[in-house]
Amino acid sequence: MGRLLKRLLILGLTPAALLLAAPSPAPAVSGPRAATASQVVTGTGTGTFHPDPNGEYPYFDGHYASTSQLGSGRFWLGDGFFRSAAFTRSDGADLSGRLTSLPGNACGPVGDASCYRVDVTGDSDLTSAHMVIRVQFSEVDESVTLTISGVLTVTHRIGYAMLGSNGAVYAFGGIDHRGDAPTANAVDIERTPSTNGYWIVNAAGQVYTYGDAPYLGNAAPGSLAAGELVTSLSATPTGRGYWLFTSKGRVLPFGDAHLYGDLRSISLNGHIVGSVATPTGGGYYMVGSDGGVFAFGDARFRGSMGGVRLNQPVVGLVPTPDNAGYWLVASDGGVFSFGDAHFLGSMGGTHLIRPVVAMVPYGTGYLMIASDGGTFDFSNLPFFGSRGGTTIPAPVVNGAAAG
Repeated sequence: MGRLLKRLLILGLTPAALLLAAPSPAPAVSGPRAATASQVVTGTGTGTFHPDPNGEYPYFDGHYASTSQLGSGRFWLGDGFFRSAAFTRSDGADLSGRLTSLPGNACGPVGDASCYRVDVTGDSDLTSAHMVIRVQFSEVDESVTLTISGVLTVTHRIGYAMLGSNGAVYAFGGIDHRGDAPTANAVDIERTPSTNGYWIVNAAGQVYTYGDAPYLGNAAPGSLAAGELVTSLSATPTGRGYWLFTSKGRVLPFGDAHLYGDLRSISLNGHIVGSVATPTGGGYYMVGSDGGVFAFGDARFRGSMGGVRLNQPVVGLVPTPDNAGYWLVASDGGVFSFGDAHFLGSMGGTHLIRPVVAMVPYGTGYLMIASDGGTFDFSNLPFFGSRGGTTIPAPVVNGAAAG
């Protein structure tokens, strides 16, 4: 019982609270937040069964992983008189609450498995989770494996997605997988403002829509010059418009997106590799492979690497949250800071298995994404995993994030 009470105190719970009170609501979070959103939770875990000599206070603990906003971290399930559960995400965010036994067949074949309903409340971006957990016990070494399924409610979505050149989408955290694009030359993915959908565009300028992303048009057949490719798509703040940007610096607006100028009459030293719209939708940046930065509308030029000899080409630009600066990243992971952008770290000088192909805004910083799906987090937000170290059928070419 001592170990149980110690764990309960760590969680901020007491036996009386567990017996007499419903889980407390999530603490208030300052700042604007989107309406609560639901997300399907699936996950797995491994751990250890800790028996109690009197048979009253056994518990399970160990590590779990999921690609939902529940993320990965440690779990604790108190399978005794004080029925309680806790999940602690790797960034410290907590969910804790009640555990209820279910008939074994509610989770499939019984065998040595136990089945539970878990109802927990949380803090930070996590509001609640209503899950069914199946725990498989091994009498040989008292190890356990668990599977998790259910629904998570969040106050705002945090997460990211990667796009393969074959149109496959790999989603992590609060970005849900909505579908893969039927194309062999995908180049960019852009989430909708609500984070409930995304656009995918290929090099020919064909746009594919998923979730609440509206279809507003493609690049017209035959409108691209010889050797000209669409390289990126940026959305307006309303989600009712987007721009397509080409390797030659041309801009094609759709929906409520306005043309603020482009580079069609400029001879470029490096082809355009990326674009970012300003928060107002009143302008946009383009960045070239030579490190040149081009600002239009209310986007402000803060400097560039154009004219500087680079070890590797630039592959992306990320503005600071206040839009008073930006970072550039090269394919070797080197980062260049301009305006009020503070250097937060880089992969420059580190041996990379595959080159960096994208940099996307994430929290107060940025994520770098490599072509093998490896992800490098330089932000204040949690890391939800990557495809690095796994086999994927086509290289990752770009990404998008929320948070």
